Parts: sequence; C-alpha cells; structure tokens
Amino acid sequence: MVPARERTAAPYGLIHVQGTWMLVAACDLRQEIRHFRVSRMSGPQLMPAANYELPAGFNLEAYKPPDDRKLEVILLADHSIADRIKESNYYYIDDLEEHREGLKIRLRVRRIEEILSWVLGFGANITVLEPESMRLRVRDEAEKILKRY
Repeated sequence: MVPARERTAAPYGLIHVQGTWMLVAACDLRQEIRHFRVSRMSGPQLMPAANYELPAGFNLEAYKPPDDRKLEVILLADHSIADRIKESNYYYIDDLEEHREGLKIRLRVRRIEEILSWVLGFGANITVLEPESMRLRVRDEAEKILKRY
C-alpha cells in the first residue's frame, strides 16, 4: 500500500470520469495540473484562498489532459470472461476485438502497475501477449501467490 501524501492544490473543478469523481487542480508539489480521485482523499481541508486565482482563460469543459499513456499492452481473454471485460468499461482499454481464440484487448498505460491487479483478477482466463515485461511481471506475481499457499 502506498503511504498517504499530503498535497496542496488549487482546485479548478470537479469532473466525473467513467464513474469516478476527480478533482482537477494545480498541484504545488508537481507544479502542473493534476487529477486527484476524490475517493482517495482523506481529511481534505479548505485552505485560505488569499493567493489563489483560476488561470485566465481556463475552461474546465474544454480542458483535455495530455495523454501520457505510452505503453501498449495486448491481452487475450477467454470467451468465458469476454462479457465481463466488455461491461467493465475499464479506463485503460483502447480497443477490443473478437477472435476465434478469445477477446483481444489492447490497453494503453503509463506503467504496468496500473493494470497488474486487474489482469491478475482474471486468473488463468487471460493471457498477456505483449509486452514481454508484462508477461514476466504477471508470472512473478503468480509465483509469489503460489508461495503463500
């Protein structure tokens, strides 16, 4: 579990993204606009707004964050779980293709850790086709699980 970090952020607005409320804000730590999941916040505090101004020309409705998901992951899911995957509306899914062998899933992520637990949750019903680094990571996690039991 990642330890909680305290952040100071100037809010630009709240958006609802695929069932999740996100705070769009200027993060003092990162010195850029960041997105914070409201559900992950604990004990948020309202700070005095003495030095806070919304940037001139900022329009929350027109705002589109840069897409920095550069790592492509290809999976093959058994037909038995294809409907679950389609219905999940998982944020990282870029494309789904039906094949005789199963459902081919193309995802784009920043790093493997973002989808590792999701992939592991399908157990033996899903296979990582690419990249090899993801295949190795899933195998390593499966070995760790096996050692526990």
